[in-house]
Amino acid sequence: MPETLFCYCCRVHHPSNEMCRVPTRHGFRWRCQRSIKAAQCGVRERDEFGRQQTESNRKGAQKAAERFFVPFHIRRLQR
Repeated sequence: MPETLFCYCCRVHHPSNEMCRVPTRHGFRWRCQRSIKAAQCGVRERDEFGRQQTESNRKGAQKAAERFFVPFHIRRLQR
């Protein structure tokens, strides 16, 4: 398994060969090349990338919530 690093921009782990170290106000952070290229595009392409990333993050959060939380109608039956 290749070493992975966490991209602070898209909040996903990527292989280390796809990552760049970027200086921020709070020190250095890792950012994937895909997000860097998307930021250098025009406004429409950048906004589309942002929408896609937001949707991906939303789906991931929904899956995590479904794994960790028991729905109310099931919880009611467990009493």
